[in-house]
Amino acid sequence: LSLSQITVNGVPYGSINDLYDTNYEYEFGDNQVREEVFITKTPQFLSHPQEIVVNEGHTVRLPCLVDRLEGFVLLWRKNEQIISVGHQILDRSESRIQLEEVENGNTLVISLADRADEAEYVCSVSAYRKTEIRHNVRIRVKPVITTSPEEPLTLSEGDSATLS
Repeated sequence: LSLSQITVNGVPYGSINDLYDTNYEYEFGDNQVREEVFITKTPQFLSHPQEIVVNEGHTVRLPCLVDRLEGFVLLWRKNEQIISVGHQILDRSESRIQLEEVENGNTLVISLADRADEAEYVCSVSAYRKTEIRHNVRIRVKPVITTSPEEPLTLSEGDSATLS
């Protein structure tokens, strides 16, 4: 007897099952054919997209929570570059970025935010149907004020001066 297995994942966009991931498993043997169909509803986001402005040096917290995560994985991207898959941060040299795991999701935490952290952050679910949430982060930097001339300027009443 020989036995082989074929697995087909997903359904086409726009189909009646567009909100579902469909996994088919076929097993073929000399005297049997068995088909199993697993239909899994694609997780829906509980967290909402955010437009965040944070002061330089502060902490940014970006939520990615779904109604049900079982069997799926979350993936974070910064400006389209993948920064985490599941529970793992890909760039271990960047210790300021961490994931706080919670049931059915996580929160991307960026400590000591700086200008390099200003970006679009996207959390997506590993489903056939494109399912993602987008957060935009802007960093507010303290202004540096310099005067010219640098030395004190003393004027008598009625005199004028131009500062640049």
